[in-house]
Amino acid sequence: MSEGLRKGVVTVSAGAVIGVVEVVLAISFAVLVFSGFLEDARPAGIGIYLVAAALTLAILAWRAGTRGVVGSVQDAAVPVLAIVASSAALHTFGGVDQAFLTVVAATMIVTLLTALTFLVLGTFRLGNLARFIPYPVIGGFLAGTGWLLMKGGLAVAASTDPQLGTIGQFVDHFELVRWLPAFAFGVVLLIATRVVKRALVIPVVLVIGLVAFAIGLLVTGSSIQEARDGLWLLGPFRAARLWQPWTYRALTSSGTDWSAVFHEIPGMATAVFVAVIGCLFNVGGAELLLHRDLDSNQELRDVGLLNVVSGLFGGIPGYHALSLTALAKQMDVDGRGAGLVAALVPLATVAFGASIVGLIPRMIVGGVLVFVGLSLLVAWLVDMRHSLPLGEYLIVPAIVVTIATKGILTGLELGLILAVILFAVNYGRIDLVREVPFGAAFRSNVDRPYGDRVILEGLAERVQILRLNGFVFFGTARGLLERISRRAQAGPVRFLLLDLRRVTGVDASGVFAFRKVTLLAEASGFEVVFADASDRVQSQLQRGGLVATDGVVRFEPDLDHSLQRCEDELLAEAPPEASGADDGFAELPPHLEPYLERRSIPEGAVLIHQGDAPDDVFVLESGRLRVEWATSDGGRVRLNTVRPGAMVGEVALYTGLRRSADVIAEVPSVVLILSRASIQRLEAEEPATAAALHRWLATTLAVRLTDAQRVYSALLD
Repeated sequence: MSEGLRKGVVTVSAGAVIGVVEVVLAISFAVLVFSGFLEDARPAGIGIYLVAAALTLAILAWRAGTRGVVGSVQDAAVPVLAIVASSAALHTFGGVDQAFLTVVAATMIVTLLTALTFLVLGTFRLGNLARFIPYPVIGGFLAGTGWLLMKGGLAVAASTDPQLGTIGQFVDHFELVRWLPAFAFGVVLLIATRVVKRALVIPVVLVIGLVAFAIGLLVTGSSIQEARDGLWLLGPFRAARLWQPWTYRALTSSGTDWSAVFHEIPGMATAVFVAVIGCLFNVGGAELLLHRDLDSNQELRDVGLLNVVSGLFGGIPGYHALSLTALAKQMDVDGRGAGLVAALVPLATVAFGASIVGLIPRMIVGGVLVFVGLSLLVAWLVDMRHSLPLGEYLIVPAIVVTIATKGILTGLELGLILAVILFAVNYGRIDLVREVPFGAAFRSNVDRPYGDRVILEGLAERVQILRLNGFVFFGTARGLLERISRRAQAGPVRFLLLDLRRVTGVDASGVFAFRKVTLLAEASGFEVVFADASDRVQSQLQRGGLVATDGVVRFEPDLDHSLQRCEDELLAEAPPEASGADDGFAELPPHLEPYLERRSIPEGAVLIHQGDAPDDVFVLESGRLRVEWATSDGGRVRLNTVRPGAMVGEVALYTGLRRSADVIAEVPSVVLILSRASIQRLEAEEPATAAALHRWLATTLAVRLTDAQRVYSALLD
């Protein structure tokens, strides 16, 4: 056999197996949704779901089959749709036909809304949206749908919905012998898939189940008619045809009760939500299964397209199927070819008609639903127990119990509430406030003489610097307030500096906490300085009553100006003898006067231009200089402020690189200039003095390098 023929045979075989599994799933889901009052319409419902299965397999094979993906009608929204269908049927005025058309209309709307959601998420590249929903909450939703599927499977097998109030009837011998084999079949299927771990195990167990049922009929001597009369089979069905254009009739005929459809909007919205969550979860699972990165936005657009088509035919939401994708991968076949072949199987089932479908045992259909439900329950209630912290894990059973006792909508509400609480608790545990030391590491860009620096380092405890990150809300505001209160009680604080550059927003609780800080500041005698608050954050603070108040609250444009204000105030309040040291920068080596040039600089004049040649070193004798960097877009950034006794230009003199910034006189100033030519003349005429000069310059550079390393280490801490 040639290689091409062999691949063709394998692809057809894999497609046939996938198609058979998909037929069983589609029939199982249809039987669950079209039950109770809608049971007479079950053949039409099965036909709709089989057509939806064929469309899902074919379209996803065409769009994503080359990536190895196989699609399927999915179970996530089925339990919710079953509840919607039951409620819509009860609220519909008319008979079974009107109720059926109403359910078809509701299902079409659910699938089309799901398709629209997929397309919007994929088009606007929001495929990672599921990451914003806490993992335990997703697990709770999926485990809750698992419970509903398992319960629905038992109802299908026993033809009675298990309820706490009717548990005695459900364990009656007639019911027990019908649902117990279905439950056992589901358990066997679950164990087989978890132990054998081969994709072919599902179709093999299905065949074994059908053979076991046939042997049971032979052993008991029961005929097909007796099996039908005993409610062991899905049939008989009154209608012989499985499919008609039901959505067209639902939209054009007067039989659809649209008021009943609109009455189910909350349930329909829940079905859309669960389907979207399930799809996003399966896309991530498909990546792990196929060992390749998938563009989640492309996947969403593809499933959005398929659900538009399926929805127009009344089908339920469909998307990536992990089990069928694993089967295709295990058999090493092309997903596109296998998916297209598989799509023919549900179409062929529709063509054979209701008589064939009616021969399928209820225990098989119910057992498949039990298997799918148990798979979700075990995955999230058992497997995740050791993967999640206890606090997060308890959210999963809480949602499951709520869905089981109060319903899917209440479970959804609880899940969303728990998601908010879980976010608040986890976010509140993150230390978004970082305290940094003032003086030695964190100080302004004002280049102060040595004596002033000694004074500021001695007053480091008078300034508390807190750098805040993220969103300040009720979960973090309390801890921030407690930290500030402890510091205020530990010793006298003159300034509280709050760096808000990385704060994205403040809620009402955060604003209230800041207001309490200002009250504490007023009572304790310190000043609160808000640094680098964005326009949004500052507006939020002002709306909450936080405005600049002399001596209590002040707003500064950035951290540098805030630090400068604190330093200026502390130096102004310090006694002159506080430093206990002379001005180290002012101690120029002796005998330099003949080589120095004294120059007066008027206010606003540029002493050094960015890009100039590095020919001079400057020592500020009096006044104040500002070092600015001109950005490429025309903006200007203050890098430093130079006070008397400090030096500028020494780095460029040694490196030979052009000036990296402008130096501008903020006030009338006097500088001492030592040119490169003067230094060369000094080296020739007075080598000892030149050596002392270079030692002085090297000492200055070493001090600045040490300061820079200290600041860098503080920033990395």
